[in-house]
Amino acid sequence: MKLMILSAIFFPLRTTLLSQDQRNYSKYVNSDDQVSKLVVQCLGLTGIVIDGEAKEEKWPKPIYILNSRGLAEVVGVVQGKVNPDVSWFRQGERGTTSNSLLSPSTAREILKLSQQDFGFKNSALPKDKNYQGILILGTDAKDFNDRILFANELVQRGTLFNSVYLLVGRRKLEDFEKEAFPYLSLMNDEGTMAEEIFSKNASSILQNKKITAYSEPPEGRVRATTESTLHAFMKLKPPPGKYLSVSDGIYVPYQELVIQNVLDKHYPKAGITVECVGSADKDISDFATDEKILSKASDFLDNLSRILYNLDMRQSANSKFR
Repeated sequence: MKLMILSAIFFPLRTTLLSQDQRNYSKYVNSDDQVSKLVVQCLGLTGIVIDGEAKEEKWPKPIYILNSRGLAEVVGVVQGKVNPDVSWFRQGERGTTSNSLLSPSTAREILKLSQQDFGFKNSALPKDKNYQGILILGTDAKDFNDRILFANELVQRGTLFNSVYLLVGRRKLEDFEKEAFPYLSLMNDEGTMAEEIFSKNASSILQNKKITAYSEPPEGRVRATTESTLHAFMKLKPPPGKYLSVSDGIYVPYQELVIQNVLDKHYPKAGITVECVGSADKDISDFATDEKILSKASDFLDNLSRILYNLDMRQSANSKFR
């Protein structure tokens, strides 16, 4: 692939004053709307470099040069909007393909950054003790079960809450889900799957406070999304206050951003804020195959592109009110 230089793009100057919630995202973007050094390292490991900035020896040959570290400019590239051949974002189901910008060695470096520097080797725990409610986000059966078990841990740690909401939606179950949980063999919907796993594995305290928010897929989609399940949640007229959302691993900051962006855009007067927590991301074995390493690193980059995209959306929305 020949070397490409991004043509000059002039973004409107924005007064930068990160809101309180965005200060939690300093590992991704700084107070000047510039992506962090950690993000720059990920860019470099995929052949995307910043014009005029030093390059590390372990980085591959550059295939794309950015004018700056500006968040909006970086998002345009990693989301594939400028050139789909130089992208972290993957369409369709996650975990199905690996990113062609990676080699096994650079993928390992990406995973080291994910675990150690971005901090996903550690669980994300609640900052407070009292919450209006807990949201448990739908996902595949294994990860949903893990989220239930993590919610059980929250109860054991003394986290207080009034209600537990299962945010799930219509989708067909995959064969691997039924293989992992044989009692799901006759089920074929995320909603019934979630109810069954919750009834079997959630603590009695959680079960006594359960409310389900079920979503149909948005128009043109084959499955429900985080956003559509949030709309289903809001139809239940939840009381204002701070909620705790349970995700896992690398998806914690992304889903926190998605949830808060949807709430701020569509329900600005609801008085609801959300803090996302979840279990640590599982490190990959030293003996993992190259295919596994490439897939996991690609999944991380895809998720990182979504985090940056949602941070840019949030910055753009905030700038309108300055």
